[in-house]
Amino acid sequence: MAHHHTARHAIALIMQCEISIKALGAGGDGIGKHDGVKVFVAGALPGERVRVDLGPLASGRYHAHLLERLSDSAARTIPPCKYFGICGGCVAQHIAHVPYVAWKLAGLTDALAHRGLGDITPAPLVSCPPASRRRARFALSYSVVKGKLGPALGFRQRGSSKVVDIAHCAILLPELLTLLAPLRHLVARIPGGVSEVSLTRAPVGCDVILHGLTTLPDLILREDLAAFIQHHGIARLSVESRAGGWQAAENRSAKGGRRKSHGKNRKRGWSPERAGAGLLEVIAQPGAVQAQYGTAAVALPPGAFLQATAFGEAAIARQVLAGLELPGARRAHVADLYAGIGGIGFGLAAEGHQVVMFEGDVAMAAAAAAAARAAGIRVSAEARDLARRPLSVAELKPFDAVIFDPPRSGARAQAEMLAASGVARVAAISCNPASFARDARILIDGGYRLSTLTPIDQFLWSAHVELVAIFQREAG
Repeated sequence: MAHHHTARHAIALIMQCEISIKALGAGGDGIGKHDGVKVFVAGALPGERVRVDLGPLASGRYHAHLLERLSDSAARTIPPCKYFGICGGCVAQHIAHVPYVAWKLAGLTDALAHRGLGDITPAPLVSCPPASRRRARFALSYSVVKGKLGPALGFRQRGSSKVVDIAHCAILLPELLTLLAPLRHLVARIPGGVSEVSLTRAPVGCDVILHGLTTLPDLILREDLAAFIQHHGIARLSVESRAGGWQAAENRSAKGGRRKSHGKNRKRGWSPERAGAGLLEVIAQPGAVQAQYGTAAVALPPGAFLQATAFGEAAIARQVLAGLELPGARRAHVADLYAGIGGIGFGLAAEGHQVVMFEGDVAMAAAAAAAARAAGIRVSAEARDLARRPLSVAELKPFDAVIFDPPRSGARAQAEMLAASGVARVAAISCNPASFARDARILIDGGYRLSTLTPIDQFLWSAHVELVAIFQREAG
């Protein structure tokens, strides 16, 4: 027995070691080496000496647990949120501003270099302010405390399914934070519970979706939900249920796995037309949920995509409008691809240009078309899956400029069509440097020149960054 105890103790000591952090990874982890093997350490920064628990070797690397910092980097700062390091939402609150900006830009330049575009220099990072995120998807878990089943509502720990119950968040609009406590009380009353809650503060109206109900709401619950949103000034509440064969639709959450819609798997909203009627049910809507783009008031379908922050949305629109340099004296013909509800297209229309929108989500395309008709704007909107059926070279021929803002997977098929076309100017918007670099390579190989590339830090303290690029076709 003594021999086995000694062996176990030796193994435990081997799993714990000291390493020096040499680099900062794309995901925000500090990177060092142990016996020549890369070790990734969340919360560690270059220049620091740390003691870690290596854990198992997986895919030729260790994802170690930080036990102790033996020295601090000059790049370290005090995180503004007490949940940092526990909550998996943010990965970079501990990095001071200057090295933080350098890290964000390095992720972009590395992706470009991987595609042979290392000579491209991005513009300075446009920073979005804290407490400005207007949409989030919260996770829920339930446990028995003092004989009562109580919900934890927040974000999951990094690499874990455990939900960190939060009372505040440094990136979210205060208006959304005030709903967290009431929502905990509400979901505790729902039979079978709720798996996730989506909150969106639209320019007009607050929208709530309760996901993962195990049964359809009965009359009593429907009345309870309607009373809840009336009391808290919520414009609309919908439920997504697993009962009765309902299926979960792809949604735009996450830039990354943080459940805060960091991701841009996001040009897909809740669309009964796409996934079958009854997928999502609006329980009550006492007010409007809409976005205003010039004179166009767009009614948002439940779960419709909206840029993560109003600041970021405005920054994207400014870069596109300025970068395309469309002639003011002549009406330009513009295609807005993956148009969503028309956040960019309507802005171009307000400048006098003729805009045709294409969007894969049927409900969003219909909402944009309805808003254009109601406002008397010469904008058309068509539902079209651009990944499977991109605009052809012949279809692109009438357009002076094209905008595309695809999901995280990018727009390879459409980029190939553009590369073979004669379109003079292209604006590309992306939240994924890797797929953007691939699509940029296609356009450049097809004769375009990348004239400007502007990174926008819309996903504060995450590993993600928004991009706006302007391409111009080379003469001759």
